[in-house]
Amino acid sequence: MFLTVVITGLCLYYLSFTFVSNNIQKEAVAYATDENGNVDFVKRQAYLDSIYRLPVYNFLGASFTYKEIKEIELGLGLDLQGGMQVTLEVSPTEIVRGLAGNSKDPQFNAAIEQAVEEAKTSNQNFADIFYSAWKDKAGDRKLNSVFATAANRGRISLESSDSEILAIINTEVENAIERSFNILRTRVDRFGTSQPNIQRIQGSGRIQIELPGVDNPERVRNLLQGVAKLQFWEVVEINEYIGDLEAINTLLVEEAKAKKAATSTSTTEAEATEEGASEEEEIDLERQLAEIEDGDDFSSQVSPIFALTKANYGLVYDIRDTVTINRIFAREDVKSLMPRNLKLLWSVKPQQADGMELLELYGIRVNRSSDQALLEGDVVTDARQTLDQSSRPAVSMQMNAEGARKWRRVTADNIGRRIAVVLDDFV
Repeated sequence: MFLTVVITGLCLYYLSFTFVSNNIQKEAVAYATDENGNVDFVKRQAYLDSIYRLPVYNFLGASFTYKEIKEIELGLGLDLQGGMQVTLEVSPTEIVRGLAGNSKDPQFNAAIEQAVEEAKTSNQNFADIFYSAWKDKAGDRKLNSVFATAANRGRISLESSDSEILAIINTEVENAIERSFNILRTRVDRFGTSQPNIQRIQGSGRIQIELPGVDNPERVRNLLQGVAKLQFWEVVEINEYIGDLEAINTLLVEEAKAKKAATSTSTTEAEATEEGASEEEEIDLERQLAEIEDGDDFSSQVSPIFALTKANYGLVYDIRDTVTINRIFAREDVKSLMPRNLKLLWSVKPQQADGMELLELYGIRVNRSSDQALLEGDVVTDARQTLDQSSRPAVSMQMNAEGARKWRRVTADNIGRRIAVVLDDFV
């Protein structure tokens, strides 16, 4: 009897999260449905994104965000609720070409073309297929004649044997698949779908992704198929633009003061929002207003942008507030107060502190005309995990000659300053 009660209680517990999740999704659909009954899926997703990290459910005194609800609710899977299944494949061809410095050697390119055709019907790994094609096209010629380039100095030389070079090719292909897997996993985690499944298909360069409940396939394609962009930017420390942030803070505080005054005399929802405000901005209007403490002396109050900020450290926020912060900095009147050569990017992983998940918002310096990074990922020829002189985890990078020259100039011009390594616009 006791066991029955416990199991029943657990079932009701998990069903309650599913019930709340379904209600929120219905609210999102209602919000995105026009007077003719047409659903704007972009608008629906914007609604869900806006509350993704906000508390939306209380259970026995515990508060849960929409993100946590999606993780706890009963997973129905693709067979019960539909969704999207995607299979992506890492192209070993480009990896081999890149390792050879995109050689124009006719025998090398003929071997690549032959290997690509044979790989379509073979279960062998690509390196072995390529080597067989190379022997067919180049005879006794050694691989080092193509792969011993300046970019591979220290790894491949004219004394390197074919077996050594093949081992390096296999390692590069495996590393590329692993990097792609990690990048896709990070992107899927940001997508916000419930219980996604991402796995490598063993013995191949394929990665399979299942996204239950997805109803916006175009967004998924854009998310998964975009080329991962690695960039290096100069960090702008907060003390260089703190005056601009204070001006924005004053703008938001005065705006909140006016809105609170309006809500005390108005009986309509329209009068409680600023003129010209979008429906998306109205979603979390009450949360923005709640950040301003009650009181007559608004000049001493702070807006959401200074909620956790320390001037000697940086812009730091509870992860639940990132949507609000993004909306503030996306406003045209706010952007007009910021330096034109400043761009704001989030850190990729939250840090735990005082029971909160905190994200830092970094300022980076951009070129006003080209928005070009100091360096792009195409100059990196090798990157691997290693240990520094204090036995702490570190990343060792090698760059080609052009990248090395630029890196020398960049570091010489920025002694004592930080360089942000940015992947997919996350620091």
